[in-house]
Amino acid sequence: MPTQSPFGEEFTKLTELVNSLGFDGVLYSFYPKPMYMNSEVQPVLHFSENFTGFVGHYLKNDYGNCDFVLRLALKGRREPIDWWEEIRVGHISPAEQVVTRDAKEKFGINHGLSIPVLYGTFAIAGISVILKQDNLEHFEELKRTTVVTLHTAARQYHTKIVRSREELRFFIHPMLDSLTDTKKKVLKHLMSGQPMKTIPRTKGVTQRYAEKTLLELRQEFGDISTNELMYILGMVNMDEYL
Repeated sequence: MPTQSPFGEEFTKLTELVNSLGFDGVLYSFYPKPMYMNSEVQPVLHFSENFTGFVGHYLKNDYGNCDFVLRLALKGRREPIDWWEEIRVGHISPAEQVVTRDAKEKFGINHGLSIPVLYGTFAIAGISVILKQDNLEHFEELKRTTVVTLHTAARQYHTKIVRSREELRFFIHPMLDSLTDTKKKVLKHLMSGQPMKTIPRTKGVTQRYAEKTLLELRQEFGDISTNELMYILGMVNMDEYL
């Protein structure tokens, strides 16, 4: 009987599926953009055993801020991202290549493939699978025959996370913990639907300072409009967490 993942039964099933397809490990991440922009806030990841060493190294070295997979997904990349193929075709800067080179040289990860399922301004999410065997032809065959199954599995797992309030809270709490009390007050007021001119009465914050704070929040969430920010807050049920 396989050991259940500390991330739960559903992740255990995802790991078993990925292994059955011929890969050596899988990682899932829901990564809000404010985490990408703030080196003091690290993402929370779900990962199988063969990813453990690399994940620890990744977080310790704050590689989220120079990870080209995140950059491409945040820019709206929808297609699978083959780590080494992106490097071979010259899409990756020398600084960004360090993440993938460390994966190979320090942790024996010779091939990696990331499948985005959420992409855009506020956040990205998806899975990455790895192959330790140094055989490009075999990896290309795996990609060709499994990419549809991987995308379906990634979307199903992501949907499970988003629909679970407890799970979603687990992923966004580092971002929430980084918010100041004033930013939380402004967000709460914004979600109440009241005009900003009433915030001195409802939250004890001057309108001018609240508007300045709102501009900062919009920039932190990806330089977006107030309407886009409201949509994002509703998507993650932010009012329940503040």
